[in-house]
Amino acid sequence: ITDHGPKMEASAHCYYFDSIAVNVQEDSGIIIYPGVEGNIIDVEGTMDLPDSTLNRLKFIKCSFHPFSWEDRGIDENTKAIKSCLQRYDVKSVAHLNCPFYPINIEELIPVLLEKHVAIEINNKALSKNRDNWDEFKEMVLRCKERGVKFLVNSDAHYPLQVGEFDVALEFINYSGLEENDILNTDFNKVTKYLKLSGID
Repeated sequence: ITDHGPKMEASAHCYYFDSIAVNVQEDSGIIIYPGVEGNIIDVEGTMDLPDSTLNRLKFIKCSFHPFSWEDRGIDENTKAIKSCLQRYDVKSVAHLNCPFYPINIEELIPVLLEKHVAIEINNKALSKNRDNWDEFKEMVLRCKERGVKFLVNSDAHYPLQVGEFDVALEFINYSGLEENDILNTDFNKVTKYLKLSGID
């Protein structure tokens, strides 16, 4: 469960994330990883929850959004993501294609590999903007060549969207990604790579 961090208007309060970190781990035999899609808010990679909360969550995604980040050019955009990955236990970088801010992916790849961070293939973001598919494909293929892994995500904002991957799968085929490149084709593969196997 990775609801947007509190910098997004109408998103959950910090107390919500503290609560799910403690109370949401399993239901009806299903393992649940409480997390957040944290918003990067400065060049130092700070996200919009306190470290005390982030350290208790099982699944942190980091992301740029127009309401929390203004495009600062390739160098500062890259520095912000890189700093975030080095600072927190991030599992995935969300929807780099939307908004498509320029970044130096070559500078990020060593950190993605070292920290076992996946790049998200986001169904909703790919549906919103097909104009930058070629640019995103180039970024994805450079990551693939170096061994970076990917996560396919519906980015559901209400229950009926859970499991909608049609556009994401279209992009996967368009980019030539293979099953080996994608973590969440197998539960053991994704939990091992992202070190998610245990619950408290």
